[in-house]
Amino acid sequence: MKKNQNSAIPQEVDPQILSAIENRKCLFIASEVRSGSTYLAETLAYELNASFGFSAWHLTKELFSHLDRNSTVEQVLEAWHRLHLDTNGFVCAKIMCKALSVIKKLARDSSEIRDAFFGKNAYWLVVRRRDPVAQAVSLALADKTGLFHVYDNTIVTDDQVADISIAEIERALRAILMSDIYLEAFANSLAPAQGMTIFYDDFLSHEVELLQRIHAMCGFPPLNTEIYENRSKIVRTASARKKELQATFSEWLLSHYA
Repeated sequence: MKKNQNSAIPQEVDPQILSAIENRKCLFIASEVRSGSTYLAETLAYELNASFGFSAWHLTKELFSHLDRNSTVEQVLEAWHRLHLDTNGFVCAKIMCKALSVIKKLARDSSEIRDAFFGKNAYWLVVRRRDPVAQAVSLALADKTGLFHVYDNTIVTDDQVADISIAEIERALRAILMSDIYLEAFANSLAPAQGMTIFYDDFLSHEVELLQRIHAMCGFPPLNTEIYENRSKIVRTASARKKELQATFSEWLLSHYA
């Protein structure tokens, strides 16, 4: 079967299927490690499924993580075409900074990539954290335990958290800061009608309000606040000890900046 040179879609595909693919709408999450994006994505996916049967589970999946500086336009478009197309006409994915940078670079010379990822049918949620030290502590803990997403609050013990050193938190913070600057710059490049920044800290306290804003931006049916409940399965662990580490590191930083 002969393929179009500019696409991974066969030329002989059913016209109705082709139309559905080419007119698909995209909901992407741009984030970086320990930003809270998986919690937000899981919360949104469960809510969309319960509200109107929308399958948005790929919001939690990094389906472009294989991209690198040698990736081609064709490879990016092939990955985009392979995204699961829901019956409501949406595809979803989470894209981290490294892969997003590759896509942005190739989009400069490819109108197909620009349309696919940044055109009128593409919507972006940029997920960040207001407290980079809290994010660094979370990353240091994940690196120490090897657990990035916890679904059992008995897995991570206070002893494991207590073993985290100032040096480990500092390394995590240095890694986080550059990605956060990147996400801020990316968010500023988006049209207001097609992108919104959500801080994890705000989502924890204004969940329903922010979900309503996501619905409005993407054109989803209104959120039914009377029956809404958070169905995310992710467990927040060792919150008290993490706050102690944040305070300890912040105090250390004040005396050791130079």
